[in-house]
Amino acid sequence: MDENANTGDWPASPLMEDAQAALAWLAQQFPQVGASVDGDETDFSLVADACREIDELLDYQGRFAAGMDDRTKGAHLVAFYGHHLSLAAGGIFLRSGLVPDLDPSSLAIRFEPYSRKDGAEVFPADLRRLHFRFRDFRKGPDNAALFHDGFVASLAPVIETVRAHTGLSSVAQWRLAADGIAGAFLEIGAASAQEEQAMAWALAIVNTEGSPLKSGALRYQKIAAIVDGVPVERVFRLRSGCCLYYRTDGGTFCDVCVLLDEETQKSRLRAHLEGAGG
Repeated sequence: MDENANTGDWPASPLMEDAQAALAWLAQQFPQVGASVDGDETDFSLVADACREIDELLDYQGRFAAGMDDRTKGAHLVAFYGHHLSLAAGGIFLRSGLVPDLDPSSLAIRFEPYSRKDGAEVFPADLRRLHFRFRDFRKGPDNAALFHDGFVASLAPVIETVRAHTGLSSVAQWRLAADGIAGAFLEIGAASAQEEQAMAWALAIVNTEGSPLKSGALRYQKIAAIVDGVPVERVFRLRSGCCLYYRTDGGTFCDVCVLLDEETQKSRLRAHLEGAGG
């Protein structure tokens, strides 16, 4: 049985039927995030309540690099949380046109272990993921605004809790959250052959006027290269926030780091594309 599937009785609603199909696709394409509707409520907590147990999530970030200080753990946690939530909610949104209810009084989460194997690569036994349980879905004349408002409402208590625990500024965290939306939507679009549409939705959401997500740095960049004599192109998301990885032991700047100038980013991404064979 698919662990992401709903285990309760689905209401007789076309919206829920569409959501169920999107959830099944999400479980197949992105097993690193869990998503379900109602069903088994074991160990789930509303977002507002889960924030009281933020230390476990912060400690988990230390597995990704040595020598993380509190602010770096906070940056990684917001990037981790924002990306997972964007994959789960964005997968439903882009596949079905439904906007999940992300209000922290409705959205529940569980931080759970899971096993994963991709071909010959076996992931560590202590791997964990966020599992989101959605209660309801909506449609409206402006779905980008609906998604934006729900996402901001959902992240607000998380960001305030991380700020209080780590000292990482709210502005820095909102930029990382925006990066999570843009990156996740790009991944979803690529997986469903709707890359351009997915990017357009992401930009409409993060560039909402007056939004804490909005910044001038976040954008998409198409990179061209020649691989084995064949022209190839790929779109990358260029960050607006910094995960502070460069501050860890042996850490460096990532290829899309906001602290790099544009030409360095392009050069690094071109080299990455050539090295990856397209």
